Amino acid sequence: MLLRRSGEKSNREFHLEGITALDDQTAGDGTGPTNSVGVENEQILLEIADAVYTSEPSQLKEARRKGAGLLGEQALVDAIGVAAGFNGITKIANATGIPLDESTESQTIDMREMTQIDDYAEASKSRLWD
Repeated sequence: MLLRRSGEKSNREFHLEGITALDDQTAGDGTGPTNSVGVENEQILLEIADAVYTSEPSQLKEARRKGAGLLGEQALVDAIGVAAGFNGITKIANATGIPLDESTESQTIDMREMTQIDDYAEASKSRLWD
């Protein structure tokens, strides 16, 4: 939601559906993924977030190696910290059963549908195994 608001304030358009897109194809001109969100260095940032989420050691090591080269050491540490923080905060909220407040829920309907982010909710995951 903050990325969408930032785009409105800075007159930039972000394609939020690319956040959860599974399409790894690159654009025909070779400029990057067809599901680009429009954020600088987004490919490595997505790789870092995915590595933090999966906690797979070889994936984390590769993301750190690539991230250090592309972002620099401090930005890499910041990116890993943000990814880890959001991962932890979400798990705590989900574990306690805290629902979205009415205002946030109503304001984010379109964004949640576009990104399919509700598919990542713990309740959604548990339904897979019922």
